This record gives sequence, C-alpha cells and structure tokens, in this order.
Amino acid sequence: MIDDPHLSLLEDCLQGKTKALEGLIQFFQPKIFSLALKFLWNPEDAEDATQEILVKVITNLGGFRRESKLSTWIYKIASNHLINTKKSNLESKQIHLRTIREELHKTQSSYTYPSNLQTENLTEEESTSKVSHMVLHVQVACTYAMLQGLTRKYRMAYILGEVFQISSEEAGLVLGIRPDSFRQLLSRARNQLEVFLGKECSLTNQKNPCQCKNRIRYANKVGRIKSYLNLSEQMKKDGRWNEIKPLLPETTKIRKAAEIFRNQPSFLPKKNQLENIRNLLDNSFPFSTR
Repeated sequence: MIDDPHLSLLEDCLQGKTKALEGLIQFFQPKIFSLALKFLWNPEDAEDATQEILVKVITNLGGFRRESKLSTWIYKIASNHLINTKKSNLESKQIHLRTIREELHKTQSSYTYPSNLQTENLTEEESTSKVSHMVLHVQVACTYAMLQGLTRKYRMAYILGEVFQISSEEAGLVLGIRPDSFRQLLSRARNQLEVFLGKECSLTNQKNPCQCKNRIRYANKVGRIKSYLNLSEQMKKDGRWNEIKPLLPETTKIRKAAEIFRNQPSFLPKKNQLENIRNLLDNSFPFSTR
C-alpha cells in the first residue's frame, strides 16, 4: 500500500466535508501556482491556470484510483493542463534560447534609477533596498523567461526534476512515461540551460556579459517586471511576503542553473482563490457550513 500523508484528507473530501475540501485547496494552491508561474511566466496566466487546475482536481477526486500518491495525481493533472493549455503571449512569439541571448546582449545598459524609482528623499539603506528589490524581480522575470526557451516537454521535465526535485519515478508517473525516459528528458533540458546560462548569465559566472542590475532600466521600461512587482506588493499588504535577497554575481563560485531557479521567492497568488472555486463548484460540492 502506498504511504500517502493526504489519504485521510482525501477520505474526508470524498465524504463532502467542507473543511477538508477547503484544506485541500489551501494546501495545493501555492504548489500548483508555483508550477504554473514557472511554466507560463506570466503571473496573471498562472493564477487563471491554478484556478482551472484546482477545479479539475476537485471535480475528479472520485476518479482517483490510489495507484500513486494524491500529490502525484494532482501534479499529473496540473502538468497535463499546462502542457496542453493555449500558448501565452510570450510563448506565441516563438521564444528560443537564441532569441533570448540576442535580447540580453542588446538590452544591457549602465544602471540608472528609473523615473518611478527616484531616491533623492531616501536614506542610503532605503535606496539600496529598493534597488535590491528591483534586481530580485529582474532575476525572477529573466530566468523564468529563459524556461520559455525550452519546448514544453523539456520545460516541464526541468521544473519537476531540477526545480521541484521530484524523483524520476514520481516525475515519470506525472508525465506518463518511464523513469528512464524522464531522466533522458531532464538531462537534455538541463544541458540546454546549463550551456546557455554558463555562457551568458553573471549569476553562474561573474565574467559573463549579462548583469541583472544593467537590465533594470529595460525591464522596467517594457513592463517585464510589472506583474511580478504587483504580485509581491499585494503579498506585502497581506503579510505573506518573505523577503529574499537576490543572488549576486560577485562570487568566484560557478553556480549551476538549478541553483538559480531554486533561489527564488515563493510567489503566491494575489488572493486566495477559495471563494472563486467555492462559487464555481457550488452546484457540485457541498461547500456549506459543515
């Protein structure tokens, strides 16, 4: 029998207990959102996808055959949904690592404060903090965009295996392939990103040409980090934001790509989606006062 820590929660959900259904949503929502955000890049698209995935999960709970852990089954639903979802605006531009490299080279500029980040009335500490905050969001937006340079199959394998560090056995179940086939996918995806970041990104090697600080001006101008900034500002208002320092290129250590992707903020949806899901499922599940 599979040792599943969520088995009792599943049983309560199948009995229609409201608190259990809400608990399921509360527990898996941030995990699904994290997967969707890395896969889709855009926070708004990720929020929509998260809600759609959660609805699929809840309305299909009765069909869960317990041949794997509940979490594995949920990741399978999420992965299938994301791989088959309509291409985002960014992805529809046929992004490749080659085009990302060209943009990185063209958009480097010596750092100056953007017009909406004036610091003359700030202390040195406050000014440094603001710049650090911008650098962090540039790193997130830029590295997640790099994932768009992988085909969907490779991208999902990389996120599951390298970022989430799911075993090849479980990831194989998620993607419906053998563990050895998953390892091959992961190896190819890993190699592509390691080669790319190893030559371009200063976070892997400070001698590389792309410097995060020198991309603030461009990223801010074209709105690349706007959605991420809005997301973190909402999380700050809600008290959900945990400060994390950006990776700095001033190191002699040669970082691997996976370390960069793992060292990112734990972004959460702007708002808890429980109410929306409750309304959507009101006719299907007893979201009442149980």
